[in-house]
Amino acid sequence: MRIKQSVLLIFLLLILSSGVSSGDVFQWGRNLEGRKTFEVDLTAGKVVDIKGSVEETIRPYYEQIGEDTPGESYTLSELGLDGKKATFGLGVEQRWKYITLEISGFYYNPTSDTTALRDYYLGISNEIEYQGQEYEYMMIPEGQPFTADLKSIFCELDILVTPVTIAPDPNLEFIPFLYLGIAGIFGTYDIDAGPPTGTTVYEDPPRDYVIGGQTDGWMGAGMPGIGFGGEIRIGPPDGLRVVLEGRYVVFRYDGSTDYIPVSIRHEKNLDLEYDNYELKAQMELPLSERMDFVLGIAYEYVNIDADATAIDKSPEEIEEEREKFDKKIKFELSEFHGYVGLKF
Repeated sequence: MRIKQSVLLIFLLLILSSGVSSGDVFQWGRNLEGRKTFEVDLTAGKVVDIKGSVEETIRPYYEQIGEDTPGESYTLSELGLDGKKATFGLGVEQRWKYITLEISGFYYNPTSDTTALRDYYLGISNEIEYQGQEYEYMMIPEGQPFTADLKSIFCELDILVTPVTIAPDPNLEFIPFLYLGIAGIFGTYDIDAGPPTGTTVYEDPPRDYVIGGQTDGWMGAGMPGIGFGGEIRIGPPDGLRVVLEGRYVVFRYDGSTDYIPVSIRHEKNLDLEYDNYELKAQMELPLSERMDFVLGIAYEYVNIDADATAIDKSPEEIEEEREKFDKKIKFELSEFHGYVGLKF
C-alpha cells in the first residue's frame, strides 16, 4: 500500500510542478503519434522455482462404508520434475489507441531419472499392453527406477484496455490498463518404468494395475484472468526510452467442473484461486524512422490453489459411482527471462 501511495504522490507532484494544463496531462487512450506499434521478441530464461502437489483427502464412498483408508499424495519434487530448467520463447504485441493485444509463450522441458520413494498408483492416458491385455492404470513400485519427460509450452493471450495516458512531462508517461486474458499450459508427457513385470489390484472396487511399463500422452489446462497494471515510459518518443511495467492478474472460481475445460472422471465442486504477478523493464533504442531495437528483462510468478470435492449425492449414487478421492492441488512457478526484439 505504501508503494502505491508513493507512486501516486510522485506523479501528482510532477503534474503540479510541470506547469502544463490538465488537458495536456491527461489524454484519452495511448499516445501513438510518431510511435511504433508492432513488436516481436525472442526470449530466453529459466524457471527459477517450481512446486506442485496433489493430495487426496476424503473419499465419500469410504466414509459411507466406514473404511479408513488414507489417500495418496504426490509432489513434483518426489517425481523429480522440479528442475530449474531453461526456457525459450516468442512474444508478439500490437498496440492500438485503446487496446493492446499480446501473444506470448515459452517452452519448458523438465526431465527426471529417479527411483520411486514408495508405491505410485497412476491413471494414464495411453494404455499399457501386458500379456495381451491393455491397462489404463499403472503402478511404479517402491525402489523401481523410472524416467519422466515433460515437454510443455506455457502460453498467454492478453488484452490490455488503455483508457487514458497521464503525461506530466513530454518525456514521462504513465499508462494504466485493465487486463483480460487467458494463460495455459499444453504439452506431452512420457513415463518409462521399464518393461511390465506383472499386475496388482488396488482400490475399492478393485482395479487392475500393470506393474511398470511405458506410457505417454497429452495434457493441457487453461486459466482465464482479469486484472490491472500500469506502464511508465521515460524518454523522448524519438530517442532512447526506458519502459517499466507491472501487472496483477487474478481468477476465482467456485462451481462445477462441468463448466470449465478439465478432464475428470466424475463431476466435482471446484474451489479455485489463481494469482499471477508480472514485472518487466525494457529499453527501446531507435534504429531508423521505422524500426526500434528492444532489450528487456521480465519476471513472472504464478500461484494456484484448488480444492476438488464431491458434489452432494444420495447414498445410492455414492454406492454406484464410487468416485475417487477429493483432492487438494497446489502449484507455484517463478520464471525469469531476458528478451530482444524489434518494434515497427
